[in-house]
Amino acid sequence: MTRYFITTFLLTFFCAYLHAQQQSASLTQVRTDTLGIKLKDSPGVKTKSPKVVIHRVITPDTSAILLKDTTRLNADSIKATAHRIIKSYHSFVDSLLASGKFINVKDPPIFFGAEGKQITGKEFIFYSLCFVILILGIFKTFYNNYFNNLFRVFFNTSIRQTQLTDQLLQAKLPSFILNIFFAISVGFYVWLLFKHYHPPRLINNKLLLPFCIAGIGALYFIKYCILKFMGWMSGMQQAADNYIFVIFLVNKITGIILVPFSILLAFSMAAWTNYIVTFSLLMMGLFFLSRYIKTYGVLEYRFPLEPLHFVIYVTAVEILPLLIVYKLVVDYFI
Repeated sequence: MTRYFITTFLLTFFCAYLHAQQQSASLTQVRTDTLGIKLKDSPGVKTKSPKVVIHRVITPDTSAILLKDTTRLNADSIKATAHRIIKSYHSFVDSLLASGKFINVKDPPIFFGAEGKQITGKEFIFYSLCFVILILGIFKTFYNNYFNNLFRVFFNTSIRQTQLTDQLLQAKLPSFILNIFFAISVGFYVWLLFKHYHPPRLINNKLLLPFCIAGIGALYFIKYCILKFMGWMSGMQQAADNYIFVIFLVNKITGIILVPFSILLAFSMAAWTNYIVTFSLLMMGLFFLSRYIKTYGVLEYRFPLEPLHFVIYVTAVEILPLLIVYKLVVDYFI
């Protein structure tokens, strides 16, 4: 039994050894055929070749070196191929540009200097008009009764005039706000007239707007002070107060009516400007004429007044100063 076991073990070991020898020989033959190099197990054997003589022993590190060499060769070949493709592409593009009739790539390039565009929008006018309309809308919201009574007094409705007049005289704050709005609205309208007919030369166009508003406000404030002084000096303060009330009543209506004309004058076409200005000046002339008619009717009951004297007064105090101020502003200020 023991002999049988030993004999079987030796036969198995011998067969395994022969199989390992055959596998090693076949692996050596495959590597020799692949690389074109004859490899041997012993380092002392020389391999003859027509060009080179290589002494190499197959170890585990040798396979890694062979793989690295193969990877490097593949990367170099890919780079060379990509370089050839890029070079051929650039040569094709250059030839295509050179043969084009509408593309000049041979002469030196020519460039032109570009200047910045001056923006001439109407944003300033738009936002200024929005501010004017906002003031009017806020006033109409908070003082609606005063706003309605103002038009009813101006157009002489059937309700007793004295009651509405007393209500307007007692409302000091709404009257003051509308007087300021009159200065803003008329100042803006005058600024648009200067902008279209007399563009400013000595002052910035946008800076002229607050000067127009302040000028209108200063003119009527000086007029108010002069009328108050004349009424106190002559002993006719009631007549002076009635005259001042009529003047500022018409001014308030004028300031409200000029808002749509200012919008049209600011954003309409240039061909319509003369028609808009003409129609607006006619409306203002009617308002001023109604103011003088109302003033004459109020003053006639207080003291005897001749129509000729009243016309001379209006011409000397109302019209001539405005013409003189306009001439001075156009010649020396803008």
